[in-house]
Amino acid sequence: MQIRTKSIAMKYQLNPQFSSLIDLVKDIQSIFENSDIVLQDARNKIKKISYNNTDYVVKSFKKPNLAKQILYTYCRESKAQRSYRYSLKIAEHVPQAVAFVEFYDNGLLSGSYFISEMFDYDLTIREPLVDLLYADRNLIFKAFAQFSLELHQRGILHNDYSPGNILIKKIAGQLVFKIIDVNRMKFEPLSTRQRMANFSMLWASDDDLDTIVTEYAERAHLDKAQCLSLARTYNQGNKRIKNFKKRLKGRPVSD
Repeated sequence: MQIRTKSIAMKYQLNPQFSSLIDLVKDIQSIFENSDIVLQDARNKIKKISYNNTDYVVKSFKKPNLAKQILYTYCRESKAQRSYRYSLKIAEHVPQAVAFVEFYDNGLLSGSYFISEMFDYDLTIREPLVDLLYADRNLIFKAFAQFSLELHQRGILHNDYSPGNILIKKIAGQLVFKIIDVNRMKFEPLSTRQRMANFSMLWASDDDLDTIVTEYAERAHLDKAQCLSLARTYNQGNKRIKNFKKRLKGRPVSD
């Protein structure tokens, strides 16, 4: 759907399950600006908004530079649109997608938003990774291995499979996992190397990585020794590259 006002045009797509939220979509800029519950304020800004007594998460993507404005206008989907489309494609693994909204100024993309339902999670995978005393951490790692295997068996590769993008909620004694920040994904049959490389973004210790990968390999009927070797190699390589970049910027490094 497109709406045009003078030099500004708005394009959006609303999930039919949320047709009652059409006014939210059309007024997303002012609603977003008026919300003071900021979940993330970095390159992109994420806020929680309440609308008709329900909480939603809205991600506002940074205005692209001129070259990318042209690229996203004529050659490639915006990050908001990709987030929406990918979320519908893997709906059971993500907070439910509501809509994406794009704004065009003089014909070029100037801003975009992705709206999803709020997933009221209890923790991310980061907490048990960094806290050696976290309750049931090994059980969480094994459940995470199973969740990762489910994704990989469906040919789903999250290209930013980092701790903050893996949400966990405890429901009736079970752990429910969801992934977020899904605008960078691949959908294809995955090799063992791709699967093990995917764990490198966790910044896990060797011991924790071994727990995750051992459970994964056993469930997937893969060669455990090969998986452990590959996972450690990719994990150490990722840490080495990231720490090198930190040193260049004069920032402290970590293992």
